[in-house]
Amino acid sequence: MTTLRDPLRETIERRLSQRWDTAQITVLARARPPLDLTGRDLHAAAAQLVERWGAQFGPGPHTLVLALPPGERFLAALLAGLLGGHTLVPVALPRAGAHSDRLAHVLGDCDATALLCLAEHRPGILRHLGTAEDRPAGPRVVAIDGPDNTEADGVAPRRGTDAGPGPAIIQYTSGSMRLPKGVRIFGEQILANADLVMRSWDLDASSRFVNWLPHYHDMGLMGGILYPLLAGAYSVQMSPLDMIRRPADWLRAVSTYRATFSGGPAFAFADCVRRVADEDCDGLDLSCWSRAFCGAEPIPAGLLPSFRSRFAPYGLAPAAVFGCYGLAEMTLFAAGAPEDGPLPLPPKGCGAVHPCRLTGITAPGLRIVDPESGRSVPDGESGEIWLRGDSMGRGYLNRPKETQAAFGVAPASGAGGEWLRTGDLGAISGEWVYVTGRLKDILIVNGRKVAAAELEWLAAGLDDALNPLAAAAFMPDPTESGTAVLLIELKSGRKAPDRPDTVRVAIERAVSGEWGLRLRDLRILPRGGLERTTSGKIRRQAVAEAYRQGRYATAGEATGAAAP
Repeated sequence: MTTLRDPLRETIERRLSQRWDTAQITVLARARPPLDLTGRDLHAAAAQLVERWGAQFGPGPHTLVLALPPGERFLAALLAGLLGGHTLVPVALPRAGAHSDRLAHVLGDCDATALLCLAEHRPGILRHLGTAEDRPAGPRVVAIDGPDNTEADGVAPRRGTDAGPGPAIIQYTSGSMRLPKGVRIFGEQILANADLVMRSWDLDASSRFVNWLPHYHDMGLMGGILYPLLAGAYSVQMSPLDMIRRPADWLRAVSTYRATFSGGPAFAFADCVRRVADEDCDGLDLSCWSRAFCGAEPIPAGLLPSFRSRFAPYGLAPAAVFGCYGLAEMTLFAAGAPEDGPLPLPPKGCGAVHPCRLTGITAPGLRIVDPESGRSVPDGESGEIWLRGDSMGRGYLNRPKETQAAFGVAPASGAGGEWLRTGDLGAISGEWVYVTGRLKDILIVNGRKVAAAELEWLAAGLDDALNPLAAAAFMPDPTESGTAVLLIELKSGRKAPDRPDTVRVAIERAVSGEWGLRLRDLRILPRGGLERTTSGKIRRQAVAEAYRQGRYATAGEATGAAAP
């Protein structure tokens, strides 16, 4: 295999060789028994694809889009790309009947040589992308499990680049707006961030990992697949759909495979608390679970204590459950570690979120900065989170202005090194960082900035049927201070409040009393009523724009409200 990106390639090959004849990864699927893959199996499958791609596409390196479902085919393609020196772009399979242009945008933005898929999905992907006449410069669509039948595309083959090694991964962000940005991640950033996780969480070859997170997002791809592999650990891979359909399956996998590491976003922990019944827990033993990490979005303050309490009878240690923080621009992980003591009193305005612990490893690379002046703010004050370190990606693909604005900036306070502006809001209190929301997701009242998430969590706390993780608070007119709109979904399986007007009045009074904000409109929507990213986060900015265009006027309301 090629010698491009030597450190990453050599680490992967060394780890595969250490489990050459023992299970490296187990793949779970509902329709068949568990599939154990040894280091030998994974290496052989990857080598076969490297050879095939050389014959199909010619000398590389190439940019290859992976539109593959979770499982052994994706794992083989991932390892083939990294060992073969290609640039990989993992994406979600387009849903049948979907009209989103996300996939077409990604294909054009990264200038891919080919989109790789399974034979059974190829016709649907071609229909989604349109005819060859509609996409004369589009990439070839190649089934990795079938013959090279790309002639039917009518798309001319592309040559690889001779410009030298490109990124190992182009990780497209979920994006709160319509089109995602591609973060350029090289092998050295992957190794640096993996090392940061290993040192912060004691991830090593003895660890056992269960991953259900989507493989096309950084938390699933890096944290759930690559980092266990790079640590020499054993991992179990299950479909995200299985966890979403039945959260108890996630806990059962942790118990059955004696996993020490597993985690996910806040909604997954909330679903376990809400949807896992006592009968689902028969025989469950979670005493093995020492790293139950929660991240990918701000964490409601009461969620992790509720999760600890709910599953303590099944052996879950309280110290195992902790919050973490990260983003694709830093490859993945930025802060968070097991909590070995009581939490401090939160800074003003941060009481609605659970903090992430800073350690001696992560603290020097995180600071809170006034987003307008660029100056660091004192502990306890809110501002924008800035990060630095060897994990920082090399900017956004084809977006020089946004790269210049976010990557490699220097704070006015004179702190050395280049920093990343995350666009996230937060505050530091001692060795804890409180992540409260996005800089763009703020509400303004008389010059004061209020995180949208703060309002959403306050409102949801007034009626148990409302979901604080599925809400969008925003200003109906960005130039008008002091007014807001709140669209909030019901929790799964819950009905609209019996007295919606009473709930509405209570929320309006609470919001007014807390911040002096006037709710111009409040809608309670059924589950799934708000636009989401591919990782399930609410796209507040897109929801706000749709609202301003009248697209939330009547559709899907669970209870009525006056139009603005």
